[in-house]
Amino acid sequence: MTTKIMIKSFLVNLGLTSLKLLGAFLSNSLTLMGDAIHCLSDMLTDIVSLIGTKIANKKPTKTHPYGYGKVEYLTSIIISLFIILLGIGIIYNSVSGSIQKPNKIGVIIMFLSIIIKLSLSNYLFNKGKELNSNILLTNAVESRYDSYCSIFAIIFLGISLIGKYKIFIYFDLIGSIIISILTIKVGITLLIENTSNILDCIETNEYKLNIIKNVIEKEKIVYKVKEIKLLKYGSYYIANITIKINEQIELNEIYITIKKIKENIKNIPLNIKHIDINLSTEYN
Repeated sequence: MTTKIMIKSFLVNLGLTSLKLLGAFLSNSLTLMGDAIHCLSDMLTDIVSLIGTKIANKKPTKTHPYGYGKVEYLTSIIISLFIILLGIGIIYNSVSGSIQKPNKIGVIIMFLSIIIKLSLSNYLFNKGKELNSNILLTNAVESRYDSYCSIFAIIFLGISLIGKYKIFIYFDLIGSIIISILTIKVGITLLIENTSNILDCIETNEYKLNIIKNVIEKEKIVYKVKEIKLLKYGSYYIANITIKINEQIELNEIYITIKKIKENIKNIPLNIKHIDINLSTEYN
């Protein structure tokens, strides 16, 4: 499912990149060229995401018993580096090239790209939450910021068009640099976030933790839920749980209850694939 969504995203970004590159040449706009390069980053990251998703969906093995979910974080880190490098590339191309007054074609293309990008971002956000896919959510964020970049771009491009004096054409250059800064900022934010996730980041959402706690506490042998750790593993979680039980309960009943708890937790719509439950008979 994720792969099909990423292919759709790739095709949209391929079309937008081609349109913006053509528009940049026809309109003589540095801002639109910068925006085209930024859109190119979306297309490249879609390719990386497709590769990462295929690896992440591999079945667990003896050497990787929890699966390959963390490949999604590694893939997202590569995406972040792409974004940062392309942002730097936009700045370099903008300040080293010649400046010409753009025309109205650039504004029309920018306006169309904003509508398309916002629609794509919303689609990826919804699907990312539905499938709990870090890759889709990462691309959704990047697409959203790409549309914001286009909004800034269309403002500065418009100023460079309507300005009566020659100095106004420099607003096209300014717009290109602003896009570059926003691009780099997005890349750094995503890099920090996914680096944290790959280092066994624990879920802190109290709502999710309480759902699991309520499921466990329904069992009569459970005296108290001592600790719940949800480790993020790409599109799924690994749960490490410690519970206090009544030491008077027979071993067979404990085994049956633990099995039931695991089954009930896996039925929660949080995509928890692996569950480890530790027992304690302490009451303090």
